[in-house]
Amino acid sequence: MAIKVNGVEVVSTTRVLSNLTDADVASEKVINDAIKNQNNILRIYDSAGVEIRTLFCAAPVAVT
Repeated sequence: MAIKVNGVEVVSTTRVLSNLTDADVASEKVINDAIKNQNNILRIYDSAGVEIRTLFCAAPVAVT
C-alpha cells in the first residue's frame, strides 16, 4: 500500500520514495555529515537490512 500525504504519494507500493522536492537545512546537514563519517559512501538497505545499493560520493575539494 502506498503512503500518501495530503493526497500525494510519498512512498510507492514498491517502497520507493516519490515526490520529494526539498529537505530542510537540518536534515541536509545530518545526511551529509553521516555520509562524510562513512568515508563518503552511502549504503541503502531494504526493510530486512539487506544492502541494495552503494553510492560512492565525491569528497569535497579544497579551493585555493
